[in-house]
Amino acid sequence: MASRWRKLLEEESEHQWLAIGLFFIFAIIGGIVIEGTSTLAGVDLGAGEAEHDGMRVLDIVYFDNEGSVASQLTHVYEPGQGHSLYSQDSAGTVNLIYHPSGYDKGDEIRFMNEMSGDRVILSVASTQLVEINLNDQLIYFNINTTDEFWIDDYQENGGPDSAMMVTQEDDGTSTIRALSNFVASPPMVNSNSVNWNNIVHLTEDKWVATGTISSTQSSEENPASPIVRTAIGIIEWQGNLSTSPVLISFTTGEEGQIHSTFSTGNSQVIIATNTGAYQIEADGSTNNLDLISQSAVTDSNGNTWFIGQKGTTSIAKFNDGIFEYQELAKPIPLSIEVSEYEGGIIFMHGMDDNGAYEIMTLDITAQDSIEDGRGFLNFAFLTTFTIVFVVMGWTVLDRYRSY
Repeated sequence: MASRWRKLLEEESEHQWLAIGLFFIFAIIGGIVIEGTSTLAGVDLGAGEAEHDGMRVLDIVYFDNEGSVASQLTHVYEPGQGHSLYSQDSAGTVNLIYHPSGYDKGDEIRFMNEMSGDRVILSVASTQLVEINLNDQLIYFNINTTDEFWIDDYQENGGPDSAMMVTQEDDGTSTIRALSNFVASPPMVNSNSVNWNNIVHLTEDKWVATGTISSTQSSEENPASPIVRTAIGIIEWQGNLSTSPVLISFTTGEEGQIHSTFSTGNSQVIIATNTGAYQIEADGSTNNLDLISQSAVTDSNGNTWFIGQKGTTSIAKFNDGIFEYQELAKPIPLSIEVSEYEGGIIFMHGMDDNGAYEIMTLDITAQDSIEDGRGFLNFAFLTTFTIVFVVMGWTVLDRYRSY
């Protein structure tokens, strides 16, 4: 048997070295080509059949139904027409929920936030919340309170029995109120002269509020033209409606505009601005992140995607203290105003160089898939050399049997 193997190897040695040489040549070329296909796949521009095509999107919520975007609730503005609110399902059916007739109430929409159970909460009147569900049912909730205030933001901790609001009071001050089954608590009293804008849930009894504060503390600043800085507050509320929420921690950030504040789903909150970002841990500690962005979203895996200004050639992904920049196939062509994530897709709405409103989408599930350059090369490599090795093995076995 040994002599048969020796004779076989002597005859096949040239063919074996040729196959091995081709293998290494393919691997080297593949490595070079992979570097040229390292840009993100799944990027597309255009609204397709969406009703908001060409319109300015002010707020949008994409409902996710078993992995596919089932419906979208959109708040748009058209010059000369005003504000409209409508839904559109995956079949393209459009349901107009609000269109101005006379006085434009759509101008009063200060926020539009998605809640659990395929619900959206917004507000267009003082001390009132409006709920819109996936079936386009509208439910109006009048808040049980003796005070008068407008609602600038609303978020829940699992449901309406534990919620928090940012409110503009009758005297013009900004504050925070707790809410349980639409019964309001007294206002938070120690707001530190902050104009609060947003609030999100952090842990069981802690919330993170963001806003702005005018600062004239530096001797270099002109008191007549104070610098506006970001403000971050940790709010605590134990669930007792007879007591006010309490500001237990307060941080003044740098100059800049906060454009995104959201929970990542793992007891962390990300605050993104056009001059940097902040990560709030479960214990209330703050980490500064050197990530400048125009917009930001978090996906279902807890990754935060920081989207840069128009012309940016990369997008940053951050998760649990680790961030990486991923190159785009071409620069971002829009000034992004609104971005959302749903069903594996990041939707970015903004304006192009010609003043037209467009949508850019990024399918993050396309990475390393067959449509991705890197994924295609991996597939081609495995397929080609599986065939080569199978043929070589079959040939060796066939020649061995012939001796």
